[in-house]
Amino acid sequence: MRFWNTNLLLESEGRRLLIDCGYTVKYALRDVGLTLADIDAIMITHVHADHAFGLERAGYETRYTLGRRIPLILEPDILPALWEHTLKGSMGLSSDGENRLEDFFDVQPVVGHCFEFAGCALRTFPTEHTPGMATYGLIFDDDVIFTADSKPLDWLAADRSARRILHDCSLQSWNPVHATLGELIEAYPRTVRERLLAIHYGDTLEAHRGLIERELGGVADQGGEIAWG
Repeated sequence: MRFWNTNLLLESEGRRLLIDCGYTVKYALRDVGLTLADIDAIMITHVHADHAFGLERAGYETRYTLGRRIPLILEPDILPALWEHTLKGSMGLSSDGENRLEDFFDVQPVVGHCFEFAGCALRTFPTEHTPGMATYGLIFDDDVIFTADSKPLDWLAADRSARRILHDCSLQSWNPVHATLGELIEAYPRTVRERLLAIHYGDTLEAHRGLIERELGGVADQGGEIAWG
């Protein structure tokens, strides 16, 4: 594996919000000189392994090593699947006996699709990903759009703002639940694509980088930074 899972780290006012917590999260944090002890809160966009399986390690480490419950921010309709179908099998029982999600995390459901973290205003929006699954993207301070996992979005194709976009970009020729590079080129006008950086691209990136840089705004490289405000 050349690249770690697609997770973001928001840093504001000296605090850090980890957006998605996939199973490679500790390697990703290590590569930027951080550990789970440096994370102030976690936000989850959906329950797939590459976005949520790192929560098992985060929950155990913060509870038993760091002695705290880390805030876990998520849309309410993600909660049932996150515990009952994703984490309960490995975290439901421990040396303390039977557990709930709240024993490991300070669970903070998003209200009205908006929340604030360290002076940054965040807004969630539903994405077009796995049918029947609650999946969301994020908008940061109305300046940066993060789709997480998603097919192309009709409203984004009509967006005429200057907002930068971090967009799911599968490098397969066809994918039922991720936007392919070809779909991005077809679905979005040049005025949108020139603001769009590809994420979730996979280990064959270099074979496609030239086309991405010609047709999109470029690649959100692993470990890269975006500043605003």
